[in-house]
Amino acid sequence: FASTVEVTFDAALTNETGWAYSSDIKCNGTGYYVGGHNAKISSPRLGFAVTSVVLRVKTTNSCTRNLVVSALNHETSATDLSQTFENIPQGKDRFEISAVWDASQDVTAIAVESNEGSKNLYFLSATISGVPIVPTPTGLQASEIRCNRFTLSWENPEGAASNRIDAFKVLRSEATGATIEDFGFDEISAGGNPKDFEHFRGSLPPHYEKLSGSKLYAATNSIGLLMISTGKDRGMLVHSGFDSYADLTLCMTLKRYGGDANTMTVGWTNGDAATNLIATVDLGDEFATEFISLSEADDGAMLVFNYSGNVDNHRVIIDEISFIRGYSPAGVATNFVKSVFAAGSPARVGGLSPSTEYIVTVSAFDADGNESRPSDPLRVETSDEGVPLSVRIR
Repeated sequence: FASTVEVTFDAALTNETGWAYSSDIKCNGTGYYVGGHNAKISSPRLGFAVTSVVLRVKTTNSCTRNLVVSALNHETSATDLSQTFENIPQGKDRFEISAVWDASQDVTAIAVESNEGSKNLYFLSATISGVPIVPTPTGLQASEIRCNRFTLSWENPEGAASNRIDAFKVLRSEATGATIEDFGFDEISAGGNPKDFEHFRGSLPPHYEKLSGSKLYAATNSIGLLMISTGKDRGMLVHSGFDSYADLTLCMTLKRYGGDANTMTVGWTNGDAATNLIATVDLGDEFATEFISLSEADDGAMLVFNYSGNVDNHRVIIDEISFIRGYSPAGVATNFVKSVFAAGSPARVGGLSPSTEYIVTVSAFDADGNESRPSDPLRVETSDEGVPLSVRIR
């Protein structure tokens, strides 16, 4: 059920056909001659999902030999789907280049181009093959949710002959780890200083030569929120450190103050002039929580929180800082459970577990068996009612 387009690169191939070519390409009756760098021929939208292109070229004895077959996904160029062909043989009257894609990649147009340094060859013809595009079902919703089943309904695209429902069980795991220090800064009054907290310093040690001479400032604009400010490229807050950083994670909830700073760095030092970068944190206008592994730091080293910027008065607001030993983040995984085939909407999915979260999608098939992409996923949780009693009568 494949669709195929045969293209001959001759004088009949003009913009009126939907094909386009760059000014570096000239037609001389034999084919399209690539006379310059970055010459390009582009197809129109082809009306099917492209799975292969066989390009036939003629190479001269002086041609340079690199070509790119680009794939266009829907209305945008998907450069990650492009394929590059190098070291094309010279002096060949006919040489074939084959590019292949999966139908699920939704390639609907192609472009052939000579990348920088490639010229003096001819595009002769191409065979473009693919499969029909089946639109995706929409409006997936659940009803009649029970402990071991539910009913799904959806809108099928025109031409859909049947459907397949795929169900996945959602497996969630909670974050784990032991918090060994936690600073919420609730005890700081307005204008207070973090150096009043055990392990924190509001200024750096004098022998920190790189940052000497800078007055470090720390204050709050409200209880529980620490605002720290610094001059350019200077540390703003120092933690006295830990005997061991093995399996230790820093957790910070923070945001930038106004438009002062976009990033903040976390590093470590042994008290000399060098700061060793651990991570750069992007700052936004809303509080966000970041988890940073500290395993790179030397045991016993101090931690330095500072901006990477070139102007004075960078400020950040911190809601909480904590240190967690053996941290493992919360996770979400899915396990495939079953597929249910249906002649159309609605359809029942049964044989499920009580009080369990599932993700379901629905795909459509046309009469020839061509399959659409899955619909947007829908989360459904079965009820916690008792499983219906099954009685066998002899």
